[in-house]
Amino acid sequence: MSWNSAHGAAMIAAAQAHEALAIAADAYVDVFGGLRRAGVEVMGRRLGGLLGLYIDTSHGGPACLLNIGLEEVSMRHTAAHELGHHLMGHGTSIDHQEQSSGRWGEGWPQHEREAEAFASWFLMPRPAARAALVRCGLARPQSPLDVYRMARWMGTPYATTVRHLVRLKVIDRPIETVWLKYSPGSLKAQLADGLPLEPQAHIHLLTPAAHDATLHVAAGDCLLLTVPGAHYDPLPAGLAGAPPDTVGQLSFLDSAPAPEPGRVAWVTQELAVDTTVTATTASADVFRANLQLTPGREGLDRFWA
Repeated sequence: MSWNSAHGAAMIAAAQAHEALAIAADAYVDVFGGLRRAGVEVMGRRLGGLLGLYIDTSHGGPACLLNIGLEEVSMRHTAAHELGHHLMGHGTSIDHQEQSSGRWGEGWPQHEREAEAFASWFLMPRPAARAALVRCGLARPQSPLDVYRMARWMGTPYATTVRHLVRLKVIDRPIETVWLKYSPGSLKAQLADGLPLEPQAHIHLLTPAAHDATLHVAAGDCLLLTVPGAHYDPLPAGLAGAPPDTVGQLSFLDSAPAPEPGRVAWVTQELAVDTTVTATTASADVFRANLQLTPGREGLDRFWA
């Protein structure tokens, strides 16, 4: 089966899944809620070189095992991949870090292509991609940095997002080839502009278009306020105006000037509940962003907190 055929089948399956599982397709897609509603038991464990495992009914499922050694966006993609195996009628499947020894996707069997395509269409349906662009204050992505920012709103891996934008006809193949040469780390470094970040942490740019939006964050993430003339109001518990202990963190550009006080906040380990951060603009209007905390995903999903 070609990738085009896999995407054709997966696009239909993902759209049906959004409807059947009552998953909103115009925002951050709740893949773990989708697995729960589909009756798939989910467990998180450290799995070394494995991404995940889908277990069909003939082997005691439906269930899936996810590698908690992955960062959140990779776990989300793997979870969607395993949901694809389940909803597209595949058998038990073990998903390795490298599905093939050659170029990405080369030599993959039919069921793996379908599940991989399903993951992209499930997490990045056209309405969700459009909403991410709006939250970034963009009409179209003009650079790899724009795609990194889009991926933060969708909770998706950078390279997967670039590839899927071709399928959505937002960019073309030549642009895809160029943008795939950029690493997420290098893009994060450009956006951070010297701010210290843990290796798996992300930086989120909050533009005026992000007002009242919901952003999914984890400890170590940095929220850079880019609303003109705005400064954060007193930060709620779990957020800090100074970086946490920077031992082992990445300061990409040590010579870069510090951002203006009141325009940067870090998510700390003390953030225990979802919260709202506000800022006052130059015109005295209030800017709000709702923060939803990523839970720990070790063990059975019913115990994630």
